[in-house]
Amino acid sequence: MLSLLLLSMTYSSLTAQDADASSLGTSVLVEIQLPIQNNNIGSITRALDTAIDSVTKSSADNQRPMLLLRFLPTVEGEQLKSDFGACNTLESFLSSPSLTRQCRTVAVLDGPFADHALLPALACSKLIVSPETLLTSPEEDASKITPEMREDYQRVAKAHQHLPNALLQAWLDPAIALHEVVTEENTLLATGQERQQLLDEGKLSSSTAISMAGDALAIDRTLLERNPSISIVPTNDATLAAELDIAPTRFLKSSGPIGDIHAVVVDMSRLVGLSRIRDKQTLINQLADDHNLIIFQFQNDGAHAEELIDLANTIADLRRENIKTVAFVEQHARGAAGMLALACDEIYLAPEATIGGYGNSDEIGDLTFELQQVLEALGHTSLREWSLFYSCLNPTIELYTYSHTVTGETRAFCQQQYEALEDKAQWTRGTLLNSNRHLDPPALRQVGHLQGIASNLAAVLSQFDLTPADIEVKATTGLSGILNEVAHSNWFLWATLTMAIYGLIAELASPGLGFPGLLSLLGFGLHIWARHLNGTVAALEIILILIGVIGIAVELFVTPGFGLFGIGGAISLAMGLVLSAQSFSIPSNPFQVQQLANSITAVVGTTVGAIVLYQVTIRAFGDTWLGRTIAPPNNDAATIKQNSWNEALVHWEHLLGKTGQTTTRLSPAGKVRFESKVYDVVSDGDMIAASTQVKVVEVTGNRIVVTEV
Repeated sequence: MLSLLLLSMTYSSLTAQDADASSLGTSVLVEIQLPIQNNNIGSITRALDTAIDSVTKSSADNQRPMLLLRFLPTVEGEQLKSDFGACNTLESFLSSPSLTRQCRTVAVLDGPFADHALLPALACSKLIVSPETLLTSPEEDASKITPEMREDYQRVAKAHQHLPNALLQAWLDPAIALHEVVTEENTLLATGQERQQLLDEGKLSSSTAISMAGDALAIDRTLLERNPSISIVPTNDATLAAELDIAPTRFLKSSGPIGDIHAVVVDMSRLVGLSRIRDKQTLINQLADDHNLIIFQFQNDGAHAEELIDLANTIADLRRENIKTVAFVEQHARGAAGMLALACDEIYLAPEATIGGYGNSDEIGDLTFELQQVLEALGHTSLREWSLFYSCLNPTIELYTYSHTVTGETRAFCQQQYEALEDKAQWTRGTLLNSNRHLDPPALRQVGHLQGIASNLAAVLSQFDLTPADIEVKATTGLSGILNEVAHSNWFLWATLTMAIYGLIAELASPGLGFPGLLSLLGFGLHIWARHLNGTVAALEIILILIGVIGIAVELFVTPGFGLFGIGGAISLAMGLVLSAQSFSIPSNPFQVQQLANSITAVVGTTVGAIVLYQVTIRAFGDTWLGRTIAPPNNDAATIKQNSWNEALVHWEHLLGKTGQTTTRLSPAGKVRFESKVYDVVSDGDMIAASTQVKVVEVTGNRIVVTEV
């Protein structure tokens, strides 16, 4: 497998305060994904040169900036280990006078390491490790570690005194025993040979074996704690900042890849349906297995806030798997969709792009304790203020910039987050950040959450030395994903609606259930299915559409003409189609008002288009088989009579001319008994009393007209 490497350079202006005065400092954090190989060491050093050059330009004249190198353990399943020669080159780079004059270096280790990356880590002026750090031999076969390698380790360790020589020897060679020895002067670590020498000289008071000859030594927390030059703390950004006496600031990242990088672009457009959101969550989890850089491309109006919160957590959690995430918003990520962009490690916006603001997301109401807990957790994982995520869910809240009087950092808080700060007295409120109810490039840059302006995806990819030809764009998963993609496409939605309305018009023009009616039913079925996958069809929309179809069917097959049932059915059908085109019933913000207008325009436009298409069809194909199928001739009296008979659900023609007796008053509708059966009838206009003899003068379908005898 090719080595998986990713450099994440994070620049942050930092301030520290001593007993006398405050001074502005500058720091840069560099994350290096192991293994380090000869084929990528050149890229690593070039990227470090770029990072150091950028950070020194913004540092104060009287301060050296701080260079933090966080070495990330080899990803699970990776068989390669760092090459000693490449690590030796990196160590020489970090130890060079030209670099040490420019900046101070700090190495950060977190997790299990069986790698020569310890060599460049020992070359740094300070070493910080997490409590979980475990260092095992860099070579499974100790014979591969040459005397020259041991000398390099001992030389580097001696320069900064991070690890004692005896500990390094036992770590590199399992044949060397390690002891803790006590003399009259001090307590120290010694090899088996050194212990024996102390014993022979009579200087050994006592000793404790740590590892015997032949046992592989693992350097864990208990051994690391013996070295006062090593700091053992959690290695998250906030703790590192406190340990190094710098401001706990967010990271503004300007990234460049080193070595081979496995990148993919995920299309996050039209993310409105529940099925689409779930499919996207599955896709992201699948891509995380094979990629270390995921770029999310947004063009989204937002919907289903709760589901998008879950998806934002999925994206934010990718950083725990050492997967870098980048958001590119080309136009907008409205409503809850804005949270997805904020959950990424880096954010790039087009010049006019926005995050948050009014969108299709459902209203969340007041900020409950449970929602605040969820947003706080999301903010902690993504290293951003949870107020930013809240503003995407509720654009009416006001975000203000706040500056810390000690550190000078600037952040964005809503009133609730500000009130919860333990040191809120040290924060000074500034200007309103979201005066337009969304976050634009200047606003994000002001609070340090914008990595850059990019006019298109290619510009974002260029930040990683990639081109569109190098990257696969993923939108969905498998067959179900393809069906979702089809259902979400505008052409399918409006094609099925056009087919449904076209068939309905043709059926109205040619009475009798035929091919046009079946075409209409198929179109409505496919359209509702697609809207359901989009998440915009619920019980209300289905009921309105069914009432509309039933009402029109009653006019077609029960009550000839186009009266109350037909008009009511058409209105109900139109309302159902409009509501199914959007994720809300009643608009609650300006964006939704505009969406409602767009939905009405689309339905009306489709109806007009279907009428025009029908007219064109019957004129172009009127004398062909297709024309006769769509619009069969029905103007002659015989055809009209036959169609009327076909449309009737019942046939009472045999009652024409018969006489019977009213069983109720006809006013003008009522009931009449003919022989042994009672029928619903209407009078020819006059009121007729009960128990009156009447005669049938007209029968049309199930409509029986009588007159008094």
